[in-house]
Amino acid sequence: MQGLLSDLPLLGLLELIHATRQTGVLEVESDLPFTIAFQQGQIVSGGILDWLGTDALYSCSLLPTRGKFQFRQRGVTGQPLAPYDMFTTEWARVSDEWAEVCTYIGSPSRLFSGDLPLFNEHGGRSIRAAARKSNRPLLELSQQVAEDVRSRRLRPTNRFAWFGLLINPDSQYATDHPVTLLLDGERNLGEIVDLAQDVNIVREYLLQAIQGGLRFQGSGWVLRDLIWENQYA
Repeated sequence: MQGLLSDLPLLGLLELIHATRQTGVLEVESDLPFTIAFQQGQIVSGGILDWLGTDALYSCSLLPTRGKFQFRQRGVTGQPLAPYDMFTTEWARVSDEWAEVCTYIGSPSRLFSGDLPLFNEHGGRSIRAAARKSNRPLLELSQQVAEDVRSRRLRPTNRFAWFGLLINPDSQYATDHPVTLLLDGERNLGEIVDLAQDVNIVREYLLQAIQGGLRFQGSGWVLRDLIWENQYA
């Protein structure tokens, strides 16, 4: 089964797979590509590239307005992440909350600085790094940071967690791109941003490289954050 999301919206597609108790994997190709695995109509796994699990799925929109889908029947094992109706209701709620919070933070990759625990080190810290360090849920901490930004207890910087990536110059999709020409195997993307003096050029390069097939550990959450940043940062 395959088609366009403009003809069959994602929510209707999920309901169809659930109602007919299908087992297989749904691939959604929209602005943000993601997969959902079903076992007898229940959602058992899914995510964005290598970022898998409930948090990854909840960060995806249930209402993409464009793109295509393909559902392949195949063997899938696992326990439901939650009863279907409960899962999709929570998915809708959380994805709406992400859209709201990102208007203040850009994405969880952005570094924030201020005289508050987790963010008071030199140069600040990203929300993703702070969530790992404090073992707090990513959305919960993002919402707290958004409130701290509104009350001016934290300041957003123009630096992001993906600045630390070191990209191999021999594995690029566009050898004549200005950013490719700055890759030497030693400079990370933050240093290249400093050289290019334009974070948007480097962000767009990395986004297109991942969409073109570049993979590395963490490429799923990086892709999610880059797209958020294009919308909100």
